[in-house]
Parts: sequence; C-alpha cells; structure tokens
Amino acid sequence: MDTAAATTGRSWFRSRGGQRFGREFAAIVILKLFALLLIWFVCIRPQPRADTAPAAVADHLLAPATEAAHDR
Repeated sequence: MDTAAATTGRSWFRSRGGQRFGREFAAIVILKLFALLLIWFVCIRPQPRADTAPAAVADHLLAPATEAAHDR
C-alpha cells in the first residue's frame, strides 16, 4: 500500500496506479464487447432462421411418416 495514500486517506483507485488500472480495465472491456459484436455480425447473424410461422410449424409436426419408417 502506498504510504502517501495511507496517511492522507485517499483511495488506491485515485492514485496513479489505480487510474492506470481503471483505464486498462475499461479498454479490455471495450475490446471484448467489440469482439463479441464482430462475432455476432460475421458468424451468427447471417445464419438462416427457422420458419416459425404457425402454418410451417403445423406442417412440420403433423407431417406423415416416410415410407422408410414404415419398413422398420
């Protein structure tokens, strides 16, 4: 612990080391958020979405079994 900070009652976060820590921490958080956004827009968003219209769901759930399933 810094002796000057201990005698004056100042917080460590107000010292030069604390301010540097805060800047580095904020930079890391911002970079990670940017990386997540980049992954979202490049990898996840372009993927095709499933058709969730009620008619499409009903057709999928009520579809008759295929001939191969009857042979088993």
